[in-house]
Amino acid sequence: MLSAATDLHFKPNDRNAPFGAMMIMGDRRSAIPEDFRGVPVSVLAYAAVNAANPVLRARLCDLCWLLERKRHQLGRAAIASYVAIAEGLGSGSLKDRLDRDDPLLGLTARDVLRRALSMGRPLGWDSDEVIAARTLLSAIRARAVTSSNPVPVHWFFEMDLDFSISDPSIIAAEIEAYLTGGVPEPGSHMIVELWRLAARGYHHARDENGKNRCRTGAAEALLAESEKHTSAMLASHWLSEAIAEYHGVPGRGERRTQLRHKLIDVQSGIADEMSSFSHPMDLSAIADQVKGQLEGERDLIDLLLIFADLERSPSPKKLMEDAVKSINDHPLSSLFGASFHDHEGKVIHKSEGGGFGDGDNGDAIRVQISQHESMRRGIHVSGQVQIARQYITGNYYVGEDTFQALIRHSPFVPNDLVNTFSRGFARFFEGDCVSALYILTPMLENSLRHILKLNGHDVTTFDDAKQVQEDRTISALFEQMRPELEEAFGDAITADIDNVFLSKPGPSLRHAVAHGLLNDSSPYGTDAIYACWLIFRLCCIPLFGQRKHLTLPS
Repeated sequence: MLSAATDLHFKPNDRNAPFGAMMIMGDRRSAIPEDFRGVPVSVLAYAAVNAANPVLRARLCDLCWLLERKRHQLGRAAIASYVAIAEGLGSGSLKDRLDRDDPLLGLTARDVLRRALSMGRPLGWDSDEVIAARTLLSAIRARAVTSSNPVPVHWFFEMDLDFSISDPSIIAAEIEAYLTGGVPEPGSHMIVELWRLAARGYHHARDENGKNRCRTGAAEALLAESEKHTSAMLASHWLSEAIAEYHGVPGRGERRTQLRHKLIDVQSGIADEMSSFSHPMDLSAIADQVKGQLEGERDLIDLLLIFADLERSPSPKKLMEDAVKSINDHPLSSLFGASFHDHEGKVIHKSEGGGFGDGDNGDAIRVQISQHESMRRGIHVSGQVQIARQYITGNYYVGEDTFQALIRHSPFVPNDLVNTFSRGFARFFEGDCVSALYILTPMLENSLRHILKLNGHDVTTFDDAKQVQEDRTISALFEQMRPELEEAFGDAITADIDNVFLSKPGPSLRHAVAHGLLNDSSPYGTDAIYACWLIFRLCCIPLFGQRKHLTLPS
């Protein structure tokens, strides 16, 4: 039992759950505090009272108090034992397993002091044990500023601020004095964090001038860090951080402008650092299957309906399951955050990395879904859409009148836009993807509103001040009326539209088309071709069951 209690994972930053399982494997795990409820607590309490070693005594007393808060004496004994551990490290009677030059400035001293102070509030902030912990922290803090390592300075000054032990203005002033006194590596990450910590101290002290001065110091430290790197991508990252740090600092608008201009210059070199890689894939079997399916049909209308039904949109649940499985199978691929750049090097999207089941992996899952969907669209376009399109146009003349006769029966196409849709589809089948993409993409938004109105939904907004109404944009539809869209189209198609036209990371084609962000080759990419095919499919889905009523011009 003692072995299990001492093998708990120590998490001093988590005030309410400071201990956890050291190991979790599938349906098995090591011990957690809940395993000691009931009779074991009394056994551990007896062992805690009689333990001579401060490390063992601290663990047992803390665990007993955590499980049964009425054991106040054991809680205070845990605080005293944690203080004794730190003092033992300082005197040399206890040895840090990491063998540091100054163990009092190490991780062990930091963790036991933080846990002791966390316990201090509910057990009595002015008790002798807590006063001893507070006094020891002040002594360690004073000791940290005499060292050349900025990391312990940040640890113990931050702890002082977290628990409001000293006057925040004094804390901030001491950090600022330390930073301006010639600290080694002035552009390091920890120096930036110290400037931010000083700004936080001045903020608590309501000293706006000091706060802005320290935020300026953090921004300039970030700028210095960017100048140390020859990589344009790394330099642009630190420059972006510096610009963000200056946000809201009075009188620094001109400096921010200078840094933004510098950022654009630096980002121009990112493209030179990028390289493409490819993985060959044999799609001949898929292409042969599509050809075999098409060769069995004689009528053009059947070929067009088969073309529209070559692929089904995957369900969001399946996308989520596949993404989670991929992250679990290859955790390192999603461990780190990612930034997405356009062709000019500008960062257009950022995502957080995924953890190991102990946090929100939403960003990592969205990135994984985007990557999987990009591959799926590429395979579908190259192996099916292009093969089928070339077969149809190679054997039949497909003009605007063909599509006029077909889509005029579709509720997805408003009557006054049949000709516009038909021209877009005719250009698509001809291979003029530029015209097709720029015609069809804006039409999608209008058709979504059209379907929602047919289903009895109000797709307008009302400006109370001006007393005018405006139609909701496609972004507003997905943000404010997604349940209605899913009711009309199903969650799979709704998610597919979102992934292709709106979401980041992803092609975000609606935004790119509306704001002229595509280049000449973009409409011929797999995402753009898939987008045109998807709009054609949306037009044809209501017609699948009406085949016998459809005719095309001969």
